[in-house]
Amino acid sequence: MFKTIDVSERKGNNFKDLTGNKYGRLTVVGLSDKKSGRKSFWVCKCDCGNEKLVRSDSLKSGDVKSCGCLKKEQDDINLDRTAHNHSKTNLHSKWLGIKARCYNPKEKAYKYYGARGITMCDEWKNDFVTFENWALNNGYTPDLTIERINVNDIYKPENCKWIPFKEQANNRRTTIWIEWQGQKKSLTQWADELGINRGTLNSRYSRDGLRPPELFKPVARKYRGN
Repeated sequence: MFKTIDVSERKGNNFKDLTGNKYGRLTVVGLSDKKSGRKSFWVCKCDCGNEKLVRSDSLKSGDVKSCGCLKKEQDDINLDRTAHNHSKTNLHSKWLGIKARCYNPKEKAYKYYGARGITMCDEWKNDFVTFENWALNNGYTPDLTIERINVNDIYKPENCKWIPFKEQANNRRTTIWIEWQGQKKSLTQWADELGINRGTLNSRYSRDGLRPPELFKPVARKYRGN
């Protein structure tokens, strides 16, 4: 049992009595005699029956929500998922890849995602199974890649779909779109349709400043004499 003191012993105009308040699974029993600088500690009783000393700011911010039992339960869930081989699946790897480019500054692609404010919705970020269920119910197969419909919005169910890898290249912010003869296609799509090397089209467009129809002139073939 932790020792408590009368709240009146703690002076200060901004001091607030938290006794009786509930934060997550913790109910504040009373003020502890322990103190660190200007920070006060409170004796809290967890829903599971254990007691824990928690600093005022940790309670108010929600950093501490239980005696530790909440984390243990989550760890058990994570362990159970690993036991079911989620961590070895192609889909799990894709999920980790999304999280890395959204939240890891050391990730090479972070500057195009997390640094621009592109993140994952909480239901996907915090629970792979929720992401997995959405994926399996929305056409996922290992040969597909996840695509954001609005490239400036986050990863969330209503903004994502599964598409072939090649199609994804046509929805990047750097994609060159060209409208010609009533059709709007990416440079890559025009290259495939006309049978012209994409590098040639890119060079004509970016370096030479050509636009249709000059952009799409057939490449002259070179013949060698006898």
